[in-house]
Amino acid sequence: MGDHTHPSRDSSQWDNPDFCPFCSQPVSDGGPGFMDHIDDDENATCRDRFEQWRDGVADDMNGEWGG
Repeated sequence: MGDHTHPSRDSSQWDNPDFCPFCSQPVSDGGPGFMDHIDDDENATCRDRFEQWRDGVADDMNGEWGG
């Protein structure tokens, strides 16, 4: 992951889709670019944190999770 460190879990970086909210690295866009970012083996920590976040909000969602 280079020189980037992971922000704390209570990071307020969720409001800028141009950056990963977990490591602050730029992503090409907030949709497919973010998914490409977490699919990269170098960003396994981001992927793990995204899965934890998704599990945490799954109970708040009605129906199936499409993400």
